[in-house]
Amino acid sequence: MMQNQPREETGTHLAYLDGWRGIAVIFVILGHFWLDDIKPGVSTFGVDLFFVLSGRLMSEILFVKRAELPTFFFRRFSRIYPALLAFVVITTLFFQGTELSHGPVAALLALTFTINYAMVYTHPVALFDHLWSLCVEEHAYILLAGIAFLSRRRLFPVGAVIIALGLAAMLNGIVRTELGASVLYTHWRSDVSVAGIFLAGGLWLFLRRRRAPWWLSPAALLVAVVAKGLPDHTLSFGLSTTMLALSITTIDHATPVFRKILSTRILTYAGLWSYSLYLWQQPFYKLYRAETAPTALLILAALLAALASFYLVEKPARRTLNRFFQNHLAKRVTRERTV
Repeated sequence: MMQNQPREETGTHLAYLDGWRGIAVIFVILGHFWLDDIKPGVSTFGVDLFFVLSGRLMSEILFVKRAELPTFFFRRFSRIYPALLAFVVITTLFFQGTELSHGPVAALLALTFTINYAMVYTHPVALFDHLWSLCVEEHAYILLAGIAFLSRRRLFPVGAVIIALGLAAMLNGIVRTELGASVLYTHWRSDVSVAGIFLAGGLWLFLRRRRAPWWLSPAALLVAVVAKGLPDHTLSFGLSTTMLALSITTIDHATPVFRKILSTRILTYAGLWSYSLYLWQQPFYKLYRAETAPTALLILAALLAALASFYLVEKPARRTLNRFFQNHLAKRVTRERTV
């Protein structure tokens, strides 16, 4: 059944997507500071939630709104890089001489989004090993932008291509694990973990104009949660990732109660702060593993550091850089008109 455009395509803000992002970062934090010790994989499930949301949103920007690629990359830079740079510089300097210290090479790897493969082939960097997921996202965006570039010059079934690439990445991860590779090291690879981003992006292109049953999105999310905890990797990675992609792409038609829960203030604020929370929970998580302070105190410190990052770095830098870019574009357009 066909319907009008989903509301995000009209520019209306969707609070339940912020709430989805908030749940993702809460899973990361609760997993690191508590639940991973009981059931490993809780924090990585939070990352999976981030991935499928990113796939949906990037498909909208690149293939529906057809954003110009320079604008797309600049906005991504303004969103990600200032807070990342501040995090890398501060932690590199502050933890020098401690057991968590790292050198300039690790900092450079983090700032060039290559640390995930460096960790696969060398060793983890304690304060930066969470950045593997940020690297995966940036690599996925480059690939999606490349597909967008090609699709604007030659017609081909974009959704099918993206889904095929996602399935190939999923198969790569399953085969590597079946051949004996560690799940952790396998998932640090972009050629595995882009599966969720690509499946969600491709599915959304196919389903965005179709009305899904009200129960499908919450049911798919529930199946994903259950599958994530299963010992079989085909289910914990393959089925869980697929169900998450299906859930986020059909959420617009989910029962209002489900969307209302996701739109609660605590979840939407967590979603607003999610990137800074994702960055800054890491050093305090490592201090928690070293049993240096009470858990509650470390979580509070992580929250305060994240809020400082968001309000002093991430938000003002993003606003300033985007304003600069818009002014630059306006001046360029004016020059072109006067020529």
